Amino acid sequence: MSQHEPVSLCIIDDIKSVVDGLTAMNWEEQGIHVAGVSSNGEEGLRLIQAQRPDLVITDIRMPRMDGLSMLRAVLEENRGCKVILISGYADFEYAQQAVQLGAFDFVVKPFSQEDIMSAVLRAKAEIMEERSKRLSLQEMENKLRESMPVLRQEYFALLVSHRTSWEEAAGRWDFLNIRLEPRGFVVMLIEIDRFREQLAERSIREMELIRFSLLNIMQETLADHAQSVVFRARHDRFLAVMNVTGTGSPIEIAEQCCRNIEQYTKFTVSVGVGGPVEEISELPDSYRQAQRALSHHLFTEGNAAIKYEDIQQEGSQEPLALEYKDELLLALRSGNAGRTEAILSAISQTLQKGISRHNPDYLLSLYDELAASAIRAFYEMVPYPDIHPLIQRFRAVQGTAGLPLASLQRQLLALCTDGAEMVRRNSLSEGQKVIYEAIDYIRSRLSEDITVGECAAHVHLSASYFSSLFKRVTGMTVTQFTTAERIHKAKLLLVEGVQVQEVASAVGYEERRYFSEMFKKITGQTPSEFRAGYHPDRPEGWG
Repeated sequence: MSQHEPVSLCIIDDIKSVVDGLTAMNWEEQGIHVAGVSSNGEEGLRLIQAQRPDLVITDIRMPRMDGLSMLRAVLEENRGCKVILISGYADFEYAQQAVQLGAFDFVVKPFSQEDIMSAVLRAKAEIMEERSKRLSLQEMENKLRESMPVLRQEYFALLVSHRTSWEEAAGRWDFLNIRLEPRGFVVMLIEIDRFREQLAERSIREMELIRFSLLNIMQETLADHAQSVVFRARHDRFLAVMNVTGTGSPIEIAEQCCRNIEQYTKFTVSVGVGGPVEEISELPDSYRQAQRALSHHLFTEGNAAIKYEDIQQEGSQEPLALEYKDELLLALRSGNAGRTEAILSAISQTLQKGISRHNPDYLLSLYDELAASAIRAFYEMVPYPDIHPLIQRFRAVQGTAGLPLASLQRQLLALCTDGAEMVRRNSLSEGQKVIYEAIDYIRSRLSEDITVGECAAHVHLSASYFSSLFKRVTGMTVTQFTTAERIHKAKLLLVEGVQVQEVASAVGYEERRYFSEMFKKITGQTPSEFRAGYHPDRPEGWG
């Protein structure tokens, strides 16, 4: 049915001349098609049942079945059919009863063609209005059916983010035709490994086709084992919610997804599998566990599944001292690419030794901190047009989710060594290089009583020239700089909880009293007072 389809009409009357006259009227011009005619009520009813017309014109009095009986039968089967009755003056009350039963209108004999046409056109207008409403409703229903996958996706995105009871979910569960059992779930979070890296040169259309094919593989793989809902969570991630009552354990199913995607595409995925939960209200718990499990792919090269139960459930993160950070910045500022590479290699080895104890997010923040410090140094020392493209390239890759730790380390190494080389070419004078070498020497001997002469000798300069050059480059005397560095290191050690006497020794002060006086002179607090600001729960005499 369409809005432009003609209105169909059946004419039923036992007087042949009336039927012929009505049939001969110019219906086609009005968008009306005569679907059939009949001369008695029983045949007329069979005609109506066969043709299911929009409109019927019938005499109220006919042999074998009168118009009123026919009206009842027609409207029982098709409430939308419009029936116009022809009646004589003697049948007026009869006709009124017919209208009460549901007839559209009646025309009194004798009638003209204009009388009939007027009644029919009124009926047609109502038919067209009802047809328009039905078409609009049908169109909305079609759009609703088409949008069901998106509505289900949006609803499950809500369910895994906000606690929702079954009582709240039941109505929409049925409306969205969700085929999952309403109990016993596990959430999986799937990420395409190094997706942006691999698709940098591809068109948006190619990227969408790849995402679509990966989604299909995951849906088919999960469907072999359990009822599930799988949808895209963002550009390179998919979310799956599945019942745990199917065949195979969730981790085995996730591993099968990895194998199938590797077999049928050029891509691999990493999967984080949350723990099983019983109620819909617990879906956010399984989702957070899946996120946590997925974050541990920082330590893998991808193409694997990790379940939440297998990752170390550590408490607070064991702190990683950034003792290399100052050395790294010194190497960058001195334009020493070789020293920069050596320091980053040492950082990498330190992390690798205790990698199982580290929280992935903690390590990411550490690398973000190193990168941010390096970038600030480069902007300070290299002209903006020269250094900005290098930093932009790093940030483009840095923003890529799912990079393993080894890739992050490679990206940071490339940024720092290339940046150090640019610093060497663009910024540092020979005098600055000498002073930064001396600063490196001073920082490595803060626990010793070093002199200006020793520093000058280390860089092969006279003491007087070295002192003058140091002040010009750093804005401080050697003694002021050394004291500032010692106090800075002392603060770090105090925050870590090292005892005051040990801190004093570590920064070159044999006597605790003298160290405390110097610390207070510079910071305005004694070492114990400073530490108490970070550890208020420790007893005053602690350490």
